[in-house]
Amino acid sequence: MKLFAVSSRPPSLRRLRPGAGPAFTLIELLVSVTFLVILMLVVSQVIGIVQRSWVRANSRVSQFREARQAFDTLSRSITQATLNNYWDNEFDTLGSDAAGQQITLAKDYFRQSELQFICGPTSTVIPSAAGNSQNYPGHAVFFQAPLGIASLVATTGPGGNGQPVNTENMVNLLCGRGYFVEWGNDASFRPAFLEQLNNAVPVRSRLRLMEYSPTAEKNRIYDTSLRPITTHSKEWYQDVLNTEVQNAQETAKTRAFTRPIAENIIALVISPQVEVTGNTSVAPYAIAPQYIYDSTLKLNPGATPLNTSPQGTQHLLPPLLRVSMVALDERSGEFLAREENSQMRAQLLTAIAGKLQNAASLSEELDGSQGKVGTLVQLLLDQKLNYRIFSTTIALKQSRWSF
Repeated sequence: MKLFAVSSRPPSLRRLRPGAGPAFTLIELLVSVTFLVILMLVVSQVIGIVQRSWVRANSRVSQFREARQAFDTLSRSITQATLNNYWDNEFDTLGSDAAGQQITLAKDYFRQSELQFICGPTSTVIPSAAGNSQNYPGHAVFFQAPLGIASLVATTGPGGNGQPVNTENMVNLLCGRGYFVEWGNDASFRPAFLEQLNNAVPVRSRLRLMEYSPTAEKNRIYDTSLRPITTHSKEWYQDVLNTEVQNAQETAKTRAFTRPIAENIIALVISPQVEVTGNTSVAPYAIAPQYIYDSTLKLNPGATPLNTSPQGTQHLLPPLLRVSMVALDERSGEFLAREENSQMRAQLLTAIAGKLQNAASLSEELDGSQGKVGTLVQLLLDQKLNYRIFSTTIALKQSRWSF
């Protein structure tokens, strides 16, 4: 048996065995570690950029998903707008008979309707919002539609002694509807339990797309206490700004009729138009060059007659509506709501309201021209606000109008 001596030198000082190959030098190790550190820094920066981009994109997608849903709701409701117009007789009075009754002779027909469709700048359509354009930028629209939405609570018959009224199957009941943009806080629609948290969740101020949605029982279009039905233009929806139940103390019987359906909506644009295919002599916005369209008027402000009818566009729905909505993402909405930005916000919203006055400039303001962005869009870019524009042209199914 052979005994082998064990070296007492540490492994690092032992000589390499013949054929074992050279080891890494200290310089080589330092260079390798340096490259590894640089690579890790680059990877960490890339991961950080991707993460920030994902958070930002997710925020925008989430916000614009809400805006898209609200835009679809608005478009779907407007599509169902109606005036239920009909032809009535116009009479000449020939005299009186022996019993004192008037003798009349029918001489003509005229178009008639007790309903109303109206749109235009919010400060014009809602008189109580006049002089406050910075809180009501953009346009508003109000109309009647057979939506069949009744009260959630059964009501009793005349005198309060009848059986509960069942409106479940009355799916075509007329309801008033309206949409507009409003700046304000959420004190009216916050859940009641938030008031018990000692202001742990502060009140949020935002620009919101508001929906005016009274039930069929509360539809005041036929309310003769306002005025005779044919003359109470605009009055049937004038409770739109004071029907929010304060402190969230509403019940099924006292449901607020004006509610937000989307936040961070900076402008709503409604442009009534006509179909002009093959008729280049007429501008599509000729029936409402100032965006104002009131179905109770024979001629809207700034419009020129497009036919020989003495009634003009009275009691007619516009054939087409170009509807556009400008939405901000949540981060931009939060930036705009900061107290220190109140002056900038007021100037921005006043400028937006000032631009949306002339329908001939709509494409230039929203779409831009000659490779330049729209002038309204430029206002948002100047403040570094992230936005998205939703736009569509709606054909009103109940419109019965032509040149």
